[in-house]
Amino acid sequence: MTTPDELARAAEAHARQEHGVTIGLDAVDRVDEILRAEAGRADPGRLESLAACYGAWLGRLAAMRWQARWIGLSEPAAPRLRVGGVILSPIDAVRRRLVDPKAPDLGMILQQVEQWSREGETARAGALATNRSGWDGLVGDPRFAGASDLPRDPAAARAALDEWIRSEGIEGKKLLCLGAGGGRQGPLHALAGARVTVVDLSDRQLDHDRRAAASLGVTLETVRTSIDRLESLADSSFDLVLQPVSACYLPDVGPVYAEVARVIRPGGLYVVQHKQPASLQGTAVGGEIRIALPCAEGSTVPSEEAGTREFLHTLDALLGGLCRAGFVIEDVVEPPRADALAPPGSPGHRAWFLPPYIRVKARRRC
Repeated sequence: MTTPDELARAAEAHARQEHGVTIGLDAVDRVDEILRAEAGRADPGRLESLAACYGAWLGRLAAMRWQARWIGLSEPAAPRLRVGGVILSPIDAVRRRLVDPKAPDLGMILQQVEQWSREGETARAGALATNRSGWDGLVGDPRFAGASDLPRDPAAARAALDEWIRSEGIEGKKLLCLGAGGGRQGPLHALAGARVTVVDLSDRQLDHDRRAAASLGVTLETVRTSIDRLESLADSSFDLVLQPVSACYLPDVGPVYAEVARVIRPGGLYVVQHKQPASLQGTAVGGEIRIALPCAEGSTVPSEEAGTREFLHTLDALLGGLCRAGFVIEDVVEPPRADALAPPGSPGHRAWFLPPYIRVKARRRC
């Protein structure tokens, strides 16, 4: 299958060979002139080729300027870009430009893409501010923080590890606990022998990790940042990444996966747990569980934790996005939380109909 990058390079070659023009990142007006010149001479086959090539060039430009990402590359329809929570087809936009002189020119299209990018970044910043404050406020909630039942010796700690992590072996390995503040994951794995870095958005949650590590006599590093912005961590610097439920607090899971792919070494193990999209769509109505919300990637859903903001991520984004980021999925499980005997409306009863979580074992391709 021809990739968008290959199509974009074909557009550059066409511009040089047939129009004597070199098109770089600042050549939007020149490309628009080429499209106007081609509009009168393009037969249907040539038109489709031009739309694909120059649409891919336009998409590459959006990706470089505003971190837009290609999606739907394996679909029979033209691939799409996702930017700022919006999906668009630059190939279809170029096709319209070729056949309709009144269609928006490339400059207008890019202005719109830039606006969507700014709106997406504003939404992200708002979510970060809300969730940092929310998780600071949950610092005393025993469900999430201040673990009091940590093992006290390395053997017991290793026995308490996730089975995938334990089978990998962690002693002496560099482990990133991502979105994992709260005083359990980091100290537990450090006691089991890993060299641990804990990343979390909430400094107050990270205080739990610092206190627990001091109590156990182990060392770990803490970094307060968003899980999709790991600039302070070096490329290929971790052997393993463990991420409990946390991607639902950002509107876009793609940058999280991209950062994990960057900081984990080739062959490294990534274990991540997410909230199931169907579970986030469900609501209890008169003792029944009903799907009440659309399955829209990046859409806001009612938060299950007070003071936080949550977003739905589809299985395409959670599983397909992981593969597209450079990982091979080795196993997927739905952690059992159901109880058919539980009272209607209780978490166990709800989980009998809508499993709340999905846990994924993936490995960075070499």
